[in-house]
Amino acid sequence: MLSRIAESFFWIGRYLERAHATARMVGEHHQLIVEESPVDEAAAGAMLLEALSLVEDADGGPLVTTVLGDPSRPSTVAGAIASARANALAVRDVLSVEVFEALNAAHLSVVRGLGLARIDSPGVALHRVVERLLVVHGVIAWAMPRDEAYHFFVLGRSLERIDMTARLLAVQHDAVWPESGPVAALRSAAAHSAYLRRAAIDGDGVREFLVLDPDFPRSMRRSAVEAEDAVRSIMALGAGGGTELLREVGMLRSSLEFAVRPSPEDVDRLAEQARVAAMTASDIADAAFFRQSGTIVWSH
Repeated sequence: MLSRIAESFFWIGRYLERAHATARMVGEHHQLIVEESPVDEAAAGAMLLEALSLVEDADGGPLVTTVLGDPSRPSTVAGAIASARANALAVRDVLSVEVFEALNAAHLSVVRGLGLARIDSPGVALHRVVERLLVVHGVIAWAMPRDEAYHFFVLGRSLERIDMTARLLAVQHDAVWPESGPVAALRSAAAHSAYLRRAAIDGDGVREFLVLDPDFPRSMRRSAVEAEDAVRSIMALGAGGGTELLREVGMLRSSLEFAVRPSPEDVDRLAEQARVAAMTASDIADAAFFRQSGTIVWSH
C-alpha cells in the first residue's frame, strides 16, 4: 500500500474519533455547567478547554461555540470532521462510495448546524453531530474490507481513543461535581449503561472502568488491545517496519492488562502513561509507514 493512502486512513480514524469524543464531552460538560450552578461557569469551561488543548483557540466566546470551532482548527469538532473528509477526498479511488457519502453528510450537517451552538440549549446540534458520526462508523464497519487500509484506520482510531479518554479523565468531573460528575464522564464515553450492569456509580470506580475494563470498547485497555491487533494485522499482510510500533503498543497493552488492584492514584498514573505511549506510538507509525523516502535523482 502507498504510504499516502495508509496515512490518510490512519488520520481518518484519528479525526473521526476526535470529533466523536469531543462532541460527547462538550455536550455532557455543558449540561453540568447549566445544572450545577454553584460551580463558576468560566472556571468550568476553562477546565474542558485545557483538557482538550483548546486554551489558545478560546476567544472569550461561548464554550460550545469554541469547541465546535470551525473547519480550520483540527482540534475542534468541525475541524476534525473537515480534516477527516479532506483525507477521504485524497483516497476516494480506494474508499467506498458509501463511506465517503456518510462522512460528507456528517461534514455538511456540522457546517449547517454550527449556528445552533449559539443558542442557550445546544444539545440538539451536538446530538445531531454524534448521530451523524455514529452513522459513519456504522457504514465503515459494514462496507470496508478488512485490508491494510482498514487496519490503519483502526490503529489511528484506537490511539486517538486512548488520548481522548485520558483527556476526559483529566477534566476530573468526579472531583468538581461529586454526585453528577461520574455520570457525566460515563455518558461522555457512551459507557453509562455498560457501567451500571457492573457496579454502583462512584468516581474512583468510573475512572478505573474507563482505564482498565477489558471488554468495554472505549476503555484504554480495550483500545490498546485493538491497536496491537491492528499492528499485527498490518505486519501479517506484508508491511515492513512495524516491529518498534508493535513493541510500543504491546508494552502499552501489557501495562494496562496486568495492573493488579490499582489504587486511584495508580489509575491516574496509568492513564497518563497510556496517553504518552499513544502519542509515542503515533510518532513511530509516522516514521515507519508514512515518511516518503524522497525523489530519486538520476545521474547522466
